[in-house]
Formats: sequence, structure tokens, C-alpha cells
Amino acid sequence: MKKLKKTAALIIAAAMCVGMNAGTVAYADTLEDEGSSSADVTATYESSETEIIYSVDITWGSLEFTYTEAGAQTWDPSTHTYSEAEEGGWSYEEGSNILTITNHSNSAVAGTVKCETNETYAETITLSMDYDNIVYEDSNHFSAINSTNPTTYVGYLLSDASEFALENPDGAEYVEIPFELSGDPDEFEGSVTVGTVTVKLVSATGYDSWFAFLATNYSSL
Repeated sequence: MKKLKKTAALIIAAAMCVGMNAGTVAYADTLEDEGSSSADVTATYESSETEIIYSVDITWGSLEFTYTEAGAQTWDPSTHTYSEAEEGGWSYEEGSNILTITNHSNSAVAGTVKCETNETYAETITLSMDYDNIVYEDSNHFSAINSTNPTTYVGYLLSDASEFALENPDGAEYVEIPFELSGDPDEFEGSVTVGTVTVKLVSATGYDSWFAFLATNYSSL
């Protein structure tokens, strides 16, 4: 019986002398005082709230316009004749005058679009939005916020694309704004900058209409 107890004691002592690996507590062959070991328990909380990912396409046409002076002649090589413009006017390639803003985010976004004529040409040229031909998905999400001159300053709200995709998986809410030049300018050479279009974009999380957003965020726009 004594022999068995001695063998057991040797086994325990050997176990206490196992290598000192990281995370392992080792003691001497004999314990003169009571031994103890402790470790902190850590925890991480992951919220179920979905992360907002912003992705907005702002697509610009070339915004290049040409003014043709009244009486200008254009050569037609097929008939060997000139055609004459009876009146002066502005022209552009199809689609080149359009700004498109598309919201692919899982949050609503809002903002403003503003166009300004360069002071150098303001007396003879006017840059403006073709307001009557603006294209948008929902009239509640688009409104002129400057009723005295909606052709130069408008606001927009584009809804959450994840909600929009429920009815149209391949779609996203967008607004298309065409611009135009008017006036009878003095002659100038080459290509000149006659105006500027500026887009402002902000988050509209939690808003489902432009009017609700405008009520609390007008000053930030």
C-alpha cells in the first residue's frame, strides 16, 4: 500500500514539471503554500444593426454647347450648295446636356443642384435647368426649393436602394436634370467656360420624403 502511494506521488510531481508553454501555469515539485491561478474572461458585442454603405453615381454629360450665328452657311458636299441658318441658336449632342444622380446606397440620400452663369458672359448668356423636362421616379422625392427661380437651384431626395429593389431588383432611384443655354452672345474664339453646375450630396437616413427631410435640414443645404 505504501509503495502505491509513493508511485502516485511521483506521477503528480512529474506532471507539475511539464514544460512551461504559453498559457500554462507550472509549480515546483512540492507546494509549501496554497497555489492559485486566474484569467480574465473577455467578450465582444456585435450589434445586429446593418452597416450603411453609400454608393451614388453622379454622371455628367459633356455639357458642351455650340452657338450658331444667324446667317451662318454650311457646305453640303453632296449637293454642292450652302445651307443658311436663318436664326442664331444653341445646339448640343443628344444627352450631352444631362446630369444624372443615381442612388445605389442602402440609405436615402438628398442634396441640391445649382447652376450659375459665369459673370463674364452673364449679360448675353444664361445657363439654366430645363426644369419641365427633369426626369425622376417619385414626385414626393423631388421638389424645387427655390420657387422664385427653380431653373437654377433645385433639391432632390433619392430613396434607399434596398427598398426600391423590392419592386425592381435591377433598378435604383435616380434623377436626370437637363441644362440649356440661351441668349445671343457676342463673338468669342475657341471653347470658353460660360457657367458651372454644382451638386451637393448628404445622407438622408430615416427620411422617406423630401418634404420631411427639408423641414429639419434646410439650413445644412
